[in-house]
Amino acid sequence: MGPLPSITSAQIESAIADVSDVQEIGRGGQKLVFSAVINGSRYALKILEAPGDDLESDETEFDAGSDLIIRARREVETMRQCKSRFMVKLGPIGLTQVEINGQPLVYFTEELVAGNDLHHGYVKQKKTLSGEEVVQLGLQMTNAIEAIWQLNKVHRDIKPGNIMRRENGDFVLLDAGLAFDKQGESLSGGWPVGTPIYFSPEQFDYASRRSVLDFRSDIFALGVSMYELATATHPFFTRGDASENIYSKIMKFSPPEPHTINHQIPEDLSRLIIRMMGKSPHLRFRKCQQLIDRLNAVELS
Repeated sequence: MGPLPSITSAQIESAIADVSDVQEIGRGGQKLVFSAVINGSRYALKILEAPGDDLESDETEFDAGSDLIIRARREVETMRQCKSRFMVKLGPIGLTQVEINGQPLVYFTEELVAGNDLHHGYVKQKKTLSGEEVVQLGLQMTNAIEAIWQLNKVHRDIKPGNIMRRENGDFVLLDAGLAFDKQGESLSGGWPVGTPIYFSPEQFDYASRRSVLDFRSDIFALGVSMYELATATHPFFTRGDASENIYSKIMKFSPPEPHTINHQIPEDLSRLIIRMMGKSPHLRFRKCQQLIDRLNAVELS
């Protein structure tokens, strides 16, 4: 599949019933994102190129080119099933096929969270969260990780770019399209997927993913994200690093404790973040609730 063709707001409003005031808010190579009013409320509307096959077919009938659609189906399914209020919510329209200007497409809706993700709002600007906000981030994202794990899934792409804040200040986790279903068919085509600078060590071990990947891999990625947002420094990556250097650092390098970089971070929170990034899963936490309890016990001045 190539890049999506240009699609206008007027074309979308004409092709999709009950959708109005469509405004483009983002695009990637194979996905367009709009905001749109549906039944009086505004949602995010995501549009992707469709395969030639019928959308209702069993996913095993899709060819390799339709992996994007299978991932979209998994993303929609995860949003629908996840019980955490800190996971972005599915909107009123699930995965649906449409033709716009002769182009077969699929679309779905989800909760619209206004503003920037934490990568654009903080990491790129070298801004940090306060110690209290880092604790809040840890608590709310661990709640989402636990709820996804209850579905026997691992998110696999927890990073500042996939976290936003609602108007009430809560953090919300986005984009479960790369979620690994421990009981489902793999969609990664023989290669690790996600964002390598946030990989856990075991995430590089693709051949053993069914036996080694669990919620603790997401805890590692959350620890990396908390470190970066607490210090404005990535624990394992410096711009210009070769991929082999990133792998080596994640596997072997022990970054300095966050409170030694940002003195406003409490030492017990700092050491907790380091524990979340333990090189082996057993060095992290056996249960999400243990991490939640430890975060709740952090003393904030």
